[in-house]
Amino acid sequence: MKAGVYRTICGFCHGSCGMIVRVGDAGIESIAGDPEHPASRGYLCPKAMAAKELATSTDRLTTPLRRKAKGLQPVSWDEALDFAAERLTAIRRQHGPLSLARNAGAPVNYDARDGFLHFMQVYGSPNVTGAGNTCHLPRFTAWLAVMGAKPEPDFDRARLLVFWGNNPVATERYGSYCAYEGFDRIIARAKARGGRVVVIDPVRSETAAQADEWVALKPGTDVALGLAMIHVIINEKLYDEPFVSGYTAGFEALQQHVQPYTPGWAEPITGIAREKIVELARQLATTRPAAVCDGNGLDMYCNVVDTVRTVAILQALTGNIDVPGGAALLPFAKQSALHTIPPQQRLGYDRYSIFKEVPFPIVKEALLGNDPARPRAMVVHHSNPVLVQANQARTRRALGKLEFLMVDDIFLSATAEIADLVLPATSPLERYGYRAHSAFDRGFVALSRPLADPPGEARDVFWMESELARRMGLAATYPFTDSRSWVDYMLQPCGVTVEQLEREGIVAVTPPPQYEKYKNGGFPTPSGKVEFCSQQFAQSGQQPMPVYSEGAGIALQSATGMATAFPLLCTNRRTANYVHTKFRNLKSQAKAYPEPLLWLSPTDAAERQVCEGDRVELSSPQGTVEIRVKFKADLRPGLAMMDFGWGNPTDGLASANMLTNDGVWNPISGSHPQRLFACEVAKLG
Repeated sequence: MKAGVYRTICGFCHGSCGMIVRVGDAGIESIAGDPEHPASRGYLCPKAMAAKELATSTDRLTTPLRRKAKGLQPVSWDEALDFAAERLTAIRRQHGPLSLARNAGAPVNYDARDGFLHFMQVYGSPNVTGAGNTCHLPRFTAWLAVMGAKPEPDFDRARLLVFWGNNPVATERYGSYCAYEGFDRIIARAKARGGRVVVIDPVRSETAAQADEWVALKPGTDVALGLAMIHVIINEKLYDEPFVSGYTAGFEALQQHVQPYTPGWAEPITGIAREKIVELARQLATTRPAAVCDGNGLDMYCNVVDTVRTVAILQALTGNIDVPGGAALLPFAKQSALHTIPPQQRLGYDRYSIFKEVPFPIVKEALLGNDPARPRAMVVHHSNPVLVQANQARTRRALGKLEFLMVDDIFLSATAEIADLVLPATSPLERYGYRAHSAFDRGFVALSRPLADPPGEARDVFWMESELARRMGLAATYPFTDSRSWVDYMLQPCGVTVEQLEREGIVAVTPPPQYEKYKNGGFPTPSGKVEFCSQQFAQSGQQPMPVYSEGAGIALQSATGMATAFPLLCTNRRTANYVHTKFRNLKSQAKAYPEPLLWLSPTDAAERQVCEGDRVELSSPQGTVEIRVKFKADLRPGLAMMDFGWGNPTDGLASANMLTNDGVWNPISGSHPQRLFACEVAKLG
């Protein structure tokens, strides 16, 4: 790379903050925040500042690895791709194109979203799966059922902000697709203008610590709270009557449906006093405008879809849909499609037709049960299912039944270490990429560009997949050959090129949002209205309106023997220092937060004669790990909290999913109760 100063974006999390990178003759010299980026405005978190450390880490995969008699051994790219081509061609010939599954992780950057997706198209398989059942897609499914789209909270115009099951102060993600001006100051700005901030969360998170009010409900009971709030708003006639009568369907059915769900009914379930539930409902209904921001904390309960349907219904009942300060429906950059195979042939479609991909539990159980329709091969891209999915031992066992497992990654992950073939990937500083955002002034596209040479033989994923397709005779119509040509192809519909982005860095691609669009065009639902009673769900054999069910899928403390052997409930969290299961091998990050912790109330610790700093044995019906204890005085007694994301070969520490239950899941999204399991703690030694 030529020496100079370059604008780019960070690719380590969904924020995609702007970066200024200085490159010298010896490589990257410095990284700083970009004050002109429309969202981050010069802000960078420690993860972004560690980008150079990641790029130069001695743990990087630098050559393809193929499993041989002595384990994973270095091989050339020719041998690696020829081996992959031979295995995938043979499996396709013997079992058909549906025999291949692609497993992808959170799309923190778009090559994470798109890698090997077009390869699935030319191979002929609709079996796209991944971490979607644990993150965002369950909530997205709920919003689609109610109003046909996922809105974005209009934080800077709202008088009331409700953060429900999310912790944006730590995760630095305030919206799904939206970039907010100076996003790290949203809460401070809201409070300065007299707005009120409420956080609904079982634990006092970093966001709750900054809020005006923290509503500490029992974990997994959010749907009960939502139904009771709907009951109050309808029965006290606090709903927006003109909006409800003109732009919604199924109100009478909803009114009848929620009559049993009184605040008194919800009080023992949620642990929130009935008076507080009434107060919260009235506050949401009478403070205009109001915005509710749901988060990933809800995705890992078995009742997530119905929980978020109540959130969407509350926004609609109060008239806070597509209005300034409410839940806005924003324009978004048009992009090319990479996978257009109809979903009807995908695994489990007869039961999971509403969900936008194959829920991972369906793939897992098909493998473990030797289902004739099971995948025989899997490509894992930017994902780590062994650590991310519930019940790590069974996940490893399921993946071990594949005839061919191929993983591309930057480091050797817990999934890569069991693969047949591991391909060394590039980091965001070594390839082209982009990010499209909605915003409240205009939607834009920002460029990520290569500013360092990849180590050894690491290659970008789009070169990998196009070269593999060529060797299999499937590349005749392939639209790209590397990351640069992929960006050009993806942005054709909005008329933006890499060359333009290299000059300008950020390019506007949509006009400012228009509000109350439903008055002319309706909503993209079967009825054209907000559906309190979902036609899509009813036609698919699902409950048309949200109902209460256990967040863990079963009543944990009433299960036979559970309360005696495992009297505590445990939730988990992702710490602010890391992204999912990544970066714990980076010295700068590990120095700040070196190991996973088990957080206990002093009361629960004292009952077990555990002191702060002790190493303990944490057990659940699924397994046991060793972990260090930290006290958290505001945890309710009986509730523990474990840090998530460790367990890769590069750290070798306690993995939360050694303890979580994969025996139950949401019947629509496949969400396991990874935020709620029974456990017990015993002091070591």
